[in-house]
Amino acid sequence: MADVAVGKDKCGEQRLVSLPLSRIRVIMKSSPEVSSINQEALVLTAKATELFVQYLATYSYRHGSGKEKKALTYSDLANTAEESETFQFLADLQITGEHSLLQTDGKLTVRKTRK
Repeated sequence: MADVAVGKDKCGEQRLVSLPLSRIRVIMKSSPEVSSINQEALVLTAKATELFVQYLATYSYRHGSGKEKKALTYSDLANTAEESETFQFLADLQITGEHSLLQTDGKLTVRKTRK
């Protein structure tokens, strides 16, 4: 596997993925068909998940209404799921509450939207 650094852990060492591998392992093991998980499969699943979330967020931001505010809203994600054939499988998923993602200094922050 290629050594590609994406982030840094608490000790300052470079990491291949940003998502916590222990959480991904728990999710993968929740399937009754999975008995053991190879470390490479775990890392590849985490990386694929990160790339998917990044693509979904980027696509939703570019095609959404929050560009003017530099924010990605839940409605942008919901519209992407309904309008894009690629993300159609997400149309049945719903998150309760209104949230938005704000981009500041290249970082994304989740914020609960006030009504």
